[in-house]
Amino acid sequence: MRLARVKPKKARFFGMIASTGNVVGRSFFLTLPKGSMKQCIVTDEVRKAAEKALKYVHSCQTDDGGYFFARISPSSLRDSHFAVKTLLLLGQRPRRSAGVKRFVWAFLREGEGNPVHTYYLAVEILKDLGEDLEVLRHQSEAIEAPLAALNRVGDPSTLYIEVISELEQLFEAVSVLMHLDIPLDRASVVRLISSLSNSNGGFGSQGISSLATTYYAARISAMLDYPLKQQERILSFLRSRERNVYFLEDLYYLSSACCILGETLSEPEQAISFVLGCQRYGGGFARARPMGIATLEDTYYALSVLREVGVL
Repeated sequence: MRLARVKPKKARFFGMIASTGNVVGRSFFLTLPKGSMKQCIVTDEVRKAAEKALKYVHSCQTDDGGYFFARISPSSLRDSHFAVKTLLLLGQRPRRSAGVKRFVWAFLREGEGNPVHTYYLAVEILKDLGEDLEVLRHQSEAIEAPLAALNRVGDPSTLYIEVISELEQLFEAVSVLMHLDIPLDRASVVRLISSLSNSNGGFGSQGISSLATTYYAARISAMLDYPLKQQERILSFLRSRERNVYFLEDLYYLSSACCILGETLSEPEQAISFVLGCQRYGGGFARARPMGIATLEDTYYALSVLREVGVL
């Protein structure tokens, strides 16, 4: 697997001068976005970590065509979503793409789980595999469930028990409707997001900001091509959280939100070290360095962060 090359130029890092973007012994010297973060050395450790992760993801495809971190059937639609996303991030595809599609369509026919979440995962997987979504445009639940979710935003009693943010279901509903070319009131969605804006720059209900909700606020606004106001204040909140990240998902929300705002992490070396420390023997990543088992979700978060800081 290849790391992305950048235009060679001179860079100084830790008292060393090297040609960036070229292999020097066993290390890569990479120039990262100007003014956004320091120069960093990308070693073979990142390459090996990505190769091991690729093998791990492939090993999680089960007999029914989908993916599950435990490597047994039945597969998980959520795990299948993260597996396909990770493979695409690494420039790969599932070894049995047709099997993945069959699994997704079968899961939809069974109609299990939260409909908005289910259709979001299904649409993302099928879209990423090049499947025609026209069939879903004629399934009433694929449209009615997301539209209903838009009207319930702000009512905590209607939130699915496993959501990690007040805006997660709104994001999924908006995503499904946009992929299916269903009209929605964009200005109304942005007003709902803005109502969760807090004085510290973050987003969250009851005045309590979280990285997850701030990430979803930025993500939804970007999808709607409706930039958030006071982006400097939002970025200030994100910067304040950089030294208080203990789990991969939080680092992912932090890094991704910064990227949406056109910025990057201010300390990429620490982020890379944290991510690599979360990799387990089998190639997958766990949510924290000292504890946890590898999952497909955390593996996607880990490799996404490495991509966002410019080393993958």
